[in-house]
Amino acid sequence: MAGDPPGSDPAPSDRARSQAFGHRRGPRLTGRGAIAGMLLVFFIGVLAADWLHWSPLADASFLIGSAAAAWYTKQRDLLTVAVSPPLLFFIVVICVKALTAAGSELLSTVEGAALTLANVAPWLFIGVVLSLIIAWFRGLPRCVAELRRDLRPELAGRRPAGSAGSAGSSGSADQDGTAAVGGYQPAVKRYR
Repeated sequence: MAGDPPGSDPAPSDRARSQAFGHRRGPRLTGRGAIAGMLLVFFIGVLAADWLHWSPLADASFLIGSAAAAWYTKQRDLLTVAVSPPLLFFIVVICVKALTAAGSELLSTVEGAALTLANVAPWLFIGVVLSLIIAWFRGLPRCVAELRRDLRPELAGRRPAGSAGSAGSSGSADQDGTAAVGGYQPAVKRYR
């Protein structure tokens, strides 16, 4: 790279590390790209299922879209991709039913969406579990840990409360002798 001293190319070590852990090299989607891809796959599948009156197309589109997104997304965006497929599918079903509504559009849209979601519910569950399994093995626990660290930076280096010496080292004792862990002190009710 420009500005780096000669011989400081990090690519060989990254390549060796990714090969050692069995990671595939190749194109990876960002979180936004994976969401756009899922929307496209879900929309085409639900629209085709509605026109052909063959609901397994909607089931297959959800399974394929959510599993492919979990597989091809960059590791740092796995959390976004893991939680979004059911919401995206719901939005797509509402849009497709609104586009293909006959008669009273509101009633037809609500009724068609409810029937479609009830029909594909088992496959939605299977697709979510499948995408979570794929994301889990690709590093979802690390993404959750990073999110927790980002949300509560004061707990980043702390031991769990049950660890030896955690009360004395991580908090300050108040006047009752109880320790305040992480800056939190429970309210003490004093009765007179």
